[in-house]
Amino acid sequence: MNKLHFLAALLFLSGCASSTVEQAKNPWDALKQETRQCLTDVKNDRELRSIANKVSLGSTYDRDVYFELAGIKDLPTAEEKIVIGKWVAKLKPCYKVKAESYAYEPASIAKWSAVMDGEQQALLSEFSRGKLSYGRFAAMRLDIDTKYRGEITRAVSADYKRPESMPQKKDNALPRIPTDSSSSCGWEGKQWVCRSL
Repeated sequence: MNKLHFLAALLFLSGCASSTVEQAKNPWDALKQETRQCLTDVKNDRELRSIANKVSLGSTYDRDVYFELAGIKDLPTAEEKIVIGKWVAKLKPCYKVKAESYAYEPASIAKWSAVMDGEQQALLSEFSRGKLSYGRFAAMRLDIDTKYRGEITRAVSADYKRPESMPQKKDNALPRIPTDSSSSCGWEGKQWVCRSL
């Protein structure tokens, strides 16, 4: 009877594991998944709860959240500065993994992604010193995101229009060019894929 329970539990657990975690199809996809998981872990970190309603912990691009946070006039307290420092330290590995994914992206796109991430990290460092209010930090973060997402979208569009980037379709239908600045794009094998964020 114990063997039967063990086998049933093993089948159940293996079925659960395969249904909740999608396997990466290539290195770019694996790094993107790792980045998303890292940011989710940061967002759900109990140690950062005291600032969770004052910043977007997981670095999620959400204009509505940024506009809401921009209204906070308070400077971080001494205790919050410590938590912000921990938050910045926990984000560094996420940015490192994300930077590794640039090797799988066209150079024009990787360049803008790297510049955006560099400016975000510089802003995080400045914020951790406690000289910016929560609202000013949110507004500056939104400015950086908006500016560089536009550049990334233009780079994606330009790369997508290159003949060697065009998928070969038998029906000669033209692929849709991404126009939305809230998408993440990259190579999957020989195909350029964009996903909504």
